[in-house]
Amino acid sequence: MTNDDRLADWMTTFARHGGKGDHMMEGINSRMDGLQAGILNAKLPHLPAWTAARRRVAACYNELLEDVGDVITPTVKSDRDHVYHLYVIRTENRDALREHLSQAGISTVLNYPKALPFYPAYAYLGHVPKNFPAAYFNQSRILSLPIYPEMPEEAITHVANVISHFGARNARK
Repeated sequence: MTNDDRLADWMTTFARHGGKGDHMMEGINSRMDGLQAGILNAKLPHLPAWTAARRRVAACYNELLEDVGDVITPTVKSDRDHVYHLYVIRTENRDALREHLSQAGISTVLNYPKALPFYPAYAYLGHVPKNFPAAYFNQSRILSLPIYPEMPEEAITHVANVISHFGARNARK
């Protein structure tokens, strides 16, 4: 708490690494208070069911998007599990697909519009694309689709159909 607007702006900037999606500096991520901890503690027993539900949504997306254009869905090694906090696809036409989905009323997110090594906060390290080739290559191709535990199959199908329509339209070009 402060009554100093300049200090409040600085602390907000610091807490968000310079701003959402900007990462101008290394900051902190310590926004949980006791009330939030109490709420999260009450939610903890539900985590296995929510994770199973997210896996169901992801499996449905995987099946529906299997052969759609150049869309690459997340893969999980056979000896691993995924909680699908995010469902991130890759496509060469990410920005156009994002716009197409938006026009259909489907929200998407660019959680990391730039790979972390290339944010201003880490410029002092002198990273170049060849240091992180996969991250650099994929930063303009990744897109997070809607996913939440209670997502109904109709909504998943709708998202997949809109993506499929986009893929079919681009294949004809």
